[in-house]
Amino acid sequence: MSKAFTKENDDLPAPPMRLRGLPVPTPNLVTSAGLAAAQAEHARLTQAGGDADRVRELAAHLATAQVADPPADPREVAFGARVTIEDDAGERHVYAIVGAIEADPKRGALSWRSPLAQALWGLRVGDGVALPRGDGAIVAIDYP
Repeated sequence: MSKAFTKENDDLPAPPMRLRGLPVPTPNLVTSAGLAAAQAEHARLTQAGGDADRVRELAAHLATAQVADPPADPREVAFGARVTIEDDAGERHVYAIVGAIEADPKRGALSWRSPLAQALWGLRVGDGVALPRGDGAIVAIDYP
């Protein structure tokens, strides 16, 4: 048989998975809403034959996901908090501290391992914080 009719890449390994988000962290903390959203997206993509890389990424996260317990002191910023910060110009910014698979920085959902989330960790209302574009102070903390 002529080489023109064979595939040259038959014995090559499958291409590596393209990850959209962060690798699965240890521990793999998620909020209950984030877990439900990831499960729903995984089911939808699996049924629709959607993006195989995203299906594998979601499956990897879901396999080790741990819903975080509410903090002992809800007056402090911890996992699952929604934090409102007023900057020096008087503008308010709201950030949610969430798991890696549910992080969406453009919408204010920060991975709990991100530098800004770590800077907020343990702070209380009235505490100052250095923001990417200046300083601010925490004006509200809640746990939805």
